[in-house]
Amino acid sequence: MRLLEKQQCGTRRIASLRGIAAGLIVCALAASALCAAQGTAPHLTVLEGKLLTTSGDCPVLQIQEKDQPLSADTTYLFHTLQDKRLASREVQVEGTMKGDGTFEVERFFTVKDGRLYRVRYFCKTCNIVALEPGNCICCQQPTELQEIPVSAGAN
Repeated sequence: MRLLEKQQCGTRRIASLRGIAAGLIVCALAASALCAAQGTAPHLTVLEGKLLTTSGDCPVLQIQEKDQPLSADTTYLFHTLQDKRLASREVQVEGTMKGDGTFEVERFFTVKDGRLYRVRYFCKTCNIVALEPGNCICCQQPTELQEIPVSAGAN
């Protein structure tokens, strides 16, 4: 009798484990579908123009005769847009128009001779790359603005 109970108990455990495994598979599939749905970025609009900063340090993209206020979801990108060294430069921004009339920048490039460049900040002394303007986190000396060519297909 005990042997039969142990077999039935073992069978119930296996069935229970199978149920748990099936549930985990269903959850994993649902999670991956949800991630895939959320991972699809909205169609980004591309704007090109001259980067300006106003007296209030609000970055503005001048497109022909229109001034488009810019915003960014990340502080490092917003600080880059405010960098005075990039003032009056031709740039390309990719992002979405917001309800408040600002254009939220998700990707930013400088433009020279029709070619795109990504911007980074570099400390030659410490050999450290930074994402935004300011002093080096190590030696506290100002970082150098560098423009790195974007290879075709790598934007």
